[in-house]
Amino acid sequence: MFTKREDICEDYGFRFLDNVQEPAVQLDAVGWQSRNDKSYYWNNKNRPAGYLFQYTLNGSGTLRTSEAIIKIKEGEAFFLKMPGEESYYFDEHGDQAPWEFVYIMFRGEGVSSYYEYIRNRMGQVIALPAYHPAVKLLLDLYQQARNGLIRNAFMADREAFRFLCFLCEGTGTEVRHSNLTDRAKNYMECNFEKQITLAQTADCLGVSQSHLSREFVKYMGEKPIHYLTKLRLEHAMELLHSTDLCLEEISASCGFSDRNYFCKVFKKYMKASPGELRRQLKAQGYVSVRV
Repeated sequence: MFTKREDICEDYGFRFLDNVQEPAVQLDAVGWQSRNDKSYYWNNKNRPAGYLFQYTLNGSGTLRTSEAIIKIKEGEAFFLKMPGEESYYFDEHGDQAPWEFVYIMFRGEGVSSYYEYIRNRMGQVIALPAYHPAVKLLLDLYQQARNGLIRNAFMADREAFRFLCFLCEGTGTEVRHSNLTDRAKNYMECNFEKQITLAQTADCLGVSQSHLSREFVKYMGEKPIHYLTKLRLEHAMELLHSTDLCLEEISASCGFSDRNYFCKVFKKYMKASPGELRRQLKAQGYVSVRV
């Protein structure tokens, strides 16, 4: 006879009296849960202001957005800003029980830029291997909370900020590869000076664009189009720093369709126009600049 498992919830909230006014990043809660039935349901419209990152350890759950219904499987996470249009829940008919996950909640004005950065690079649903430093830190934070080791606001907020930075870094120090990702990187590194697109890259590698994107994010921690853009901007920086080539020549040498588009992309990421940055580099005398 089938016996339904009981839900298990180990949630730890934080409210410290001794803290600075309006910290930039503030840890609200961490926890681990195991869910098995439809009673687990959250409507993001009704949540207080903040951010939630939830990582699946086993089983699966469902995330509903304004655009799609997405199964969140083992090794996948979602990152939400609250309140919002999303909802997430356990579907007894479509999800695998138990849905076991670990989560972190935080708030603060300083979180917004990191949230947008992570969402733009990795998407709303993020595939992360168990060895990723953000996952390791999240599990460690849960254990610290469980053992009463998070004793003050400054320690709590520091760890929340570290978590965001680990997500922004993408992959960790333990590098793992996939054949497809390595082939994609090699193709882009050899062809970024041409006006190649992600669709062309996927076609050349014999896979769909969506499959390439998923695999690339999983192993590199960023979308392939971001990696391609970074290659082009790194080369542009090198040419601005070491040559007197005009912007039209640099644009063509870096795979941009024209000077105007090059300047637009450059300013978006570098927060200065190519001409402004070239003058700064010459004035400050840097040996090189990392992108």
